[in-house]
Amino acid sequence: MIPQVSVICIAAGISIADISVGSVYFHDCPAQYLITYYLIISGVTSLLLLILSFFLHGNGAWFYYLYTVFKVIFGLFQLAFFIAGNVWIYSIYAPNYTDPTAANYCHKVLYLYAFWITNVAYILLGLSLCIACCMSFGFGCTVALQEVSV
Repeated sequence: MIPQVSVICIAAGISIADISVGSVYFHDCPAQYLITYYLIISGVTSLLLLILSFFLHGNGAWFYYLYTVFKVIFGLFQLAFFIAGNVWIYSIYAPNYTDPTAANYCHKVLYLYAFWITNVAYILLGLSLCIACCMSFGFGCTVALQEVSV
């Protein structure tokens, strides 16, 4: 139970940070203005999914199905939006941080936050895949050893 609560708190904190950074620096990236929309919308949808999980999860079969439908819809939307955000962020890699009048200017805090939050998502995905592969390998070895000992 404690790990679930800490993961939920971290996810909520990141979502609130996404919304905050996107809102504070809303007009500070003329090189790619959609980065601020990406941060705000992804933060709002993540928070909405967390809130829905509290209200719809565990209140009977009908609510469970409704929660599952919302979860799938929001998940697909977040995946598509994540891909779009990757295009927006990485297409202007290494923008100008110093001259606000330049066409390729993007505020350093805004861009680096979006850049690294996206990189962290990839790092966590890679770690999750490595852990899943190790667990699958371990499970396969355990099954093989049990068959040999029988």
